Amino acid sequence: MMELYKKTAAFLLLLMTFSLSAQQYDDARYGVVLKQLQLNSSEVHNEFYTEKKMPNIENSYIIVVPVLFGKLEDDGFTVKNTILITDDQGKIKNKYIEDTEIISDAVMLDGFSIDTGLYKLNSSIRAFGITANYHGSSNPNPYSSSDISLYYPEDKTLKKVLDGYNLRRYGGEWDMKCSGEFDEDNSVIIVDQVKTNGFNNLKIKTESNHIISKKVNGECTEDITSKISNKTLKFNKSVYK
Repeated sequence: MMELYKKTAAFLLLLMTFSLSAQQYDDARYGVVLKQLQLNSSEVHNEFYTEKKMPNIENSYIIVVPVLFGKLEDDGFTVKNTILITDDQGKIKNKYIEDTEIISDAVMLDGFSIDTGLYKLNSSIRAFGITANYHGSSNPNPYSSSDISLYYPEDKTLKKVLDGYNLRRYGGEWDMKCSGEFDEDNSVIIVDQVKTNGFNNLKIKTESNHIISKKVNGECTEDITSKISNKTLKFNKSVYK
């Protein structure tokens, strides 16, 4: 089977792994959280409910609660995230309700992952990331993407400083056998030491691949053109742009 197809399958498997990991949460803490939010489990997309221990703050968990708007249907659904920091038992310390609803239909939401990497924005603030993972429903036109948002605790809520920045995107068109063209972008966030308005700049390094797949002498071959690009996001007193 062609290498490109295997790469796509591997990426989709990674997204499925995110979704499966989201199902692994503490039942007792889950119950305490929902009681405080005055929610029933039927009002939450439980498959995408996820939590992760904070490495830098003792007795603290980051929790993503995808609240359903309407019913969970096979052909689509809508969620709006409530993001929390709780203690071990589930008592809420910080609460943030997203402004934007996430619609899963033709481009399907695969789930959320929590990134507790070293996003040290200045000497006193360390952020964490929440990534939304998606894939398309068309086999001739494969598509997948991941968007990250960054937050940090502030008083009893959270401050959102990066809103849905695309880290990964893959898409294209092929004949389901071999011939096709695809584009793939993979980005990493590097925290710079240079500051703007008291916050470290975020350097984005992106590897972009343009892939042409075709048959040559009966064999499926790929021609890959790659390039590296860089950009810098600066803090404008409210968010990174």
